Amino acid sequence: MHYLSLGVTGLSPNEEDARRYQTGRHLSAFLLLLVAQQPDHGGSLIERLRGLNPPGWTVDTGRVYRLLRDLEKEGALRSSWRQTMAGQPVRVYEMTAGGRARLAGDADEIRLRRDTLDGFLRLFERTGRN
Repeated sequence: MHYLSLGVTGLSPNEEDARRYQTGRHLSAFLLLLVAQQPDHGGSLIERLRGLNPPGWTVDTGRVYRLLRDLEKEGALRSSWRQTMAGQPVRVYEMTAGGRARLAGDADEIRLRRDTLDGFLRLFERTGRN
């Protein structure tokens, strides 16, 4: 569900450590899951994603917004503009039937990957850490 971002350049060692781990391959599945829990806007979804990540993992906000637009174009999400208490309108995303079907498929793929990785770790533990 996450990947190691290799080859970060131009950063100090501390900055590189802070950016090393980024949400990755299943970011769209996480977005669909969060929207399935409750319709929400991009900024709030980003904060919710950050709350799911372990310390040291980052969320590429630009990628989140691109994925939200892509998911809407694909018919997995729909959006509408809503006024906030602060007076700024926000685009709120809601799940569609197509999005629920895609989320179920994503969950199946993630289960398969988890089972494969669990098999790897079991074999690794039996083999040793040498």
